[in-house]
Amino acid sequence: MLYSTTACPFGKSLVKRVAQDELLTVMPGIRKNTAQQYILDGTGCYRFKLNETSVEKHQNLRSPPTKSDPKFLKTSRRTPSYEQFIGPQRHKNERLQFARSNMATVWNKIIFSDEKKFNLDGPDGYAYYWRYLRKDPMYFSKRNFGGGSLMVWAAFCGNGTVVLSFIGTRTNSQDYQQLLAQHLLPYLRRRRRANMIYQQDNASVHASNSTLAWFAAKNVVLLDWPACSPDLNPVENLWSVLVRRVYANAKQYTTVNDLKRALRAEWDGLDKSLLQSLVGSMPNRIFGVAQKQGGITHY
Repeated sequence: MLYSTTACPFGKSLVKRVAQDELLTVMPGIRKNTAQQYILDGTGCYRFKLNETSVEKHQNLRSPPTKSDPKFLKTSRRTPSYEQFIGPQRHKNERLQFARSNMATVWNKIIFSDEKKFNLDGPDGYAYYWRYLRKDPMYFSKRNFGGGSLMVWAAFCGNGTVVLSFIGTRTNSQDYQQLLAQHLLPYLRRRRRANMIYQQDNASVHASNSTLAWFAAKNVVLLDWPACSPDLNPVENLWSVLVRRVYANAKQYTTVNDLKRALRAEWDGLDKSLLQSLVGSMPNRIFGVAQKQGGITHY
């Protein structure tokens, strides 16, 4: 129930409490006929009950709550949980349907893919590093826009990796198709008898009509992938491995070419047992999604 208090039922300004008196703030006066009843509280103020529409009409609040107010609740900005990131219930339903449809999938035939941005000063989303406590900390200067960046496309399956590709940060459907023609198609031709299936997320350049028509023309079979499901993609785990190794040797890179060489060296040096382990985790990921009714897994 929504309530409002004022020093006098005919006063100039009103104080409203929203959502069970959790937020106190001042708002313009409300007409008398919106009040249904008056109650004199212990502070000498009149409290009266408001209808929902009258509160909706006064959303422009003039001043924030004060710490002296006993009903003031201190809040902090928090990063949304991944459970909130999944979004509407339909996304969970799609994830659950995907899990049920792929219980018996042979995951060794799937080529997993993803893109990630790397900066010369470190990858996006990483602001710290692990250090040995007995050693002096290392200090790094941050340059504008990370000192330069590049976007990386990567793909792998249980039998090995596809050649790493560097793309622009602004890629359209034609650029993506050219990338696939240069890197994915040769890999598929070498394994024509294996009947490989390509996995990609639902980015706009991936799911555009032009790209889907290109896949159909090239006879590339796609895996129907649910939205908001990075926890199901083992490439995300490879990114973490790559980040640790690339930035362990050099926390910062001088040029983009230096970063490219480091990324290629680490990508080509990935152990095949690691790839097989990540692909082998797919049944557990699928089971986890089904167990949580489409919710987030720990992967």
